[in-house]
Amino acid sequence: MAADSASKATVIALTKSAATDLAPHVIRVNAISAAFIGPGRMWDNQVAQQASAGSQYYSDDPAEVAAQMIGMVPLRRYGSTAEVASVVSFLMSADASYLTAQNIEINGGSI
Repeated sequence: MAADSASKATVIALTKSAATDLAPHVIRVNAISAAFIGPGRMWDNQVAQQASAGSQYYSDDPAEVAAQMIGMVPLRRYGSTAEVASVVSFLMSADASYLTAQNIEINGGSI
C-alpha cells in the first residue's frame, strides 16, 4: 500500500514540475490515475495478487477480494478501458488546451 501511494505521489509531482517547465514551449503535461479498471487481465492480476499477498486488508479468496475491491468504490463497479480512453481523448483535444499540470482521477468516487 505504501509503495502504491508513494509512486502515485511521485507521478503527480513530476507531472506538475514537467508542466511548469514545458509550458513556455506550449507543451501540456497531465496525468491520469485510474483506479480499478476491468474486466480483463489487469483486473484479474490485481485481484489475484491482492488475494495472495496475505494482507490484513483483503481476503485470501480471489472472489472475496474482487467483491471487497468493488465494495470500496462508491459507484460499486470497476471502470472500463473505454472510460479511461475517453479521458485521454479529451486531454489530447483542443477542448483541454488550457488544462495542464493536473492529475485526473478515474476512480468511481474513491478517495
